[in-house]
Amino acid sequence: MAKISLATLNHSPLHGLPTQWEAHLDATAAAGFDSIAPDVFWLRALEAEGVGLEQVARGLVERNLGCMEIAGIAIGEPDNTNKELEEQLRYAEILGAEFVNARVVSPIDEEVVQVARRCAEAFAAVGTRLALEFSAGTKLNSVSGARTFAEEVAVAGVGVTLDTWHFLLRPEGVEWEALEALPESVFANVQLSDGVPYGEGEFGAATMDRRRLPGEGDFDLDGCKARLTKRGLDLPVVVEVLNAEERAKPIEVFAQRAMDVTRASWGAN
Repeated sequence: MAKISLATLNHSPLHGLPTQWEAHLDATAAAGFDSIAPDVFWLRALEAEGVGLEQVARGLVERNLGCMEIAGIAIGEPDNTNKELEEQLRYAEILGAEFVNARVVSPIDEEVVQVARRCAEAFAAVGTRLALEFSAGTKLNSVSGARTFAEEVAVAGVGVTLDTWHFLLRPEGVEWEALEALPESVFANVQLSDGVPYGEGEFGAATMDRRRLPGEGDFDLDGCKARLTKRGLDLPVVVEVLNAEERAKPIEVFAQRAMDVTRASWGAN
């Protein structure tokens, strides 16, 4: 049965909210999640407040929670990427992260492939996999493109994250065949949300504030799940819903709703 995690990003300091790290962990555990997926804005703010990540790691253990994914590293210009790599290697090692999510933010060339390779090798040394996220807002915008990039990086464990929001709202069309052709070894995890189409020029607002809880939008989540299930894949799931209305709710209310609808729509647990 798939492990299921709750992303911190919707209730993160990225949106001007307090860190409230213990409330995040309590809500995640109480709702029945297996793990948490912290974002870098949340982790940076915690350390700025004087909260050691070793303390957070102990809090995870005390609540029987893991750290599935850290979101994430921007791969691009070498100096900036190296700074983020140093930071996130420490996060991954202290928290025992299974994945670090990666966005490719510079045009893809041999230098960017080499930068990504160094990142993947460094994370692998601490037991963490690099998970490539594609979206219309980065230089990887498709399953097929992410697969090609992963194969060029050529480090064992590098995989592609299936973000249902970006996959099913891809402006150029949904790549069902590319998903079905993706080798099992190149899958990483699923970032799960629902949604509805957005208008021209609305990508930023839609991706940050209008994602919906699974089963509460127009997405063919059943089609995604069926294509994974028929191949015997039981990928770990991160519920990553970025929604302004849900953000206004207390974290414990949001966490419980997220788990309830995910169980009903995706069949987790």
